[in-house]
Amino acid sequence: MQHRIKLLTIQEAADILRVNRTTISRMISTGELPCVRVRSRKLIREQDLLTFIDSQIGIETGESSQEY
Repeated sequence: MQHRIKLLTIQEAADILRVNRTTISRMISTGELPCVRVRSRKLIREQDLLTFIDSQIGIETGESSQEY
């Protein structure tokens, strides 16, 4: 069974979080958001972005959400 991994560009991640590309780049630089490097490109695993969102929901409400 193959696992399908969805990779997002910095712009796609920024669009999902409704922030600027610079914010995503800063999050990657500080280690707040992991990335995969493919040559000179930085890509974010969709699952890592969802995990980040869940962690932020937990901080705000003490809960976790699986629906996006």
